[in-house]
Amino acid sequence: MTARKVEPVADVPLTSSRALRVAMTRAADTALGLSLTVQSVGEEFLPLDGLVEALPAEVMYTALERGGEVVGLLGIDGQIRAAAIEMQTMGTLAKGTHSDRPPTKTDVMLVAPLCRALLKEMAETTTGSELDGWINDITFGAVFESLRAASLAMEDAEFRLVRLSIDLNVADRHGEIFVALPNHQTVFLPPEVKPLDKSWGERLHASVSAAPACLTAVLHKMALPLGMVEQLEAGQVLPLRGASVGTVQLFSAGGTMVVEARLGQSNGKRAIRVERPPDLAMRDLPAPKTQEVTQAS
Repeated sequence: MTARKVEPVADVPLTSSRALRVAMTRAADTALGLSLTVQSVGEEFLPLDGLVEALPAEVMYTALERGGEVVGLLGIDGQIRAAAIEMQTMGTLAKGTHSDRPPTKTDVMLVAPLCRALLKEMAETTTGSELDGWINDITFGAVFESLRAASLAMEDAEFRLVRLSIDLNVADRHGEIFVALPNHQTVFLPPEVKPLDKSWGERLHASVSAAPACLTAVLHKMALPLGMVEQLEAGQVLPLRGASVGTVQLFSAGGTMVVEARLGQSNGKRAIRVERPPDLAMRDLPAPKTQEVTQAS
């Protein structure tokens, strides 16, 4: 007797979409006893600003934390929130659609079991998929007052946004759940550290030294009555009392005297020569005479 050789069937790789569908249906069943259908799973990668623009403002958003720090958010729309409340208070879903309203503390308490179950199931079902490790060690945190408050609590990063479109299998009731966490597959490269340029001091000194400076040479200054100044005419000679070729002073633009100079000539043109300031001669005072000391006392 011969047996036909059966080729081994290759394992079908687990996709992230299938893993998320399974996690959602399991979480709804274990936490609420609710049977639902995940109609579609959407994924996109966005920066923090793009994430805020892509999310609807009327959804209840709660913090997702890792190690005590807020790293992402979980969004539950009004239909899913109402379904969680109805299943825990009435044991069944109402056939009519639920109008959106701001969440209360009771709403948050009744929705929390579904949120925690979803995080637990996602961590298990995504093992071996593209999302392996993305949801690990994530815990359910406090509710954000607004989407803007959520954006202020999170660090800027590339976020993976998962959108679950859900059919509650009752009448025409549909809802959405949003999960946003930093993309764990992003490779963070350390910033390039440029070597310290030790020549910047020399270049700064050279640049400052090359800056233009305006100096004014003053031979003499005098004070005249206003009436005399008004009567000055071309060709009139004014005596410069006390002025000499060695009394020239150079002033900066701010009016500060920089250095003293001497007036002269160079190559047939007027010029000044910077003079070294005179040394101040210090001498000891003579000792007072005995008679002067006696009179002073």
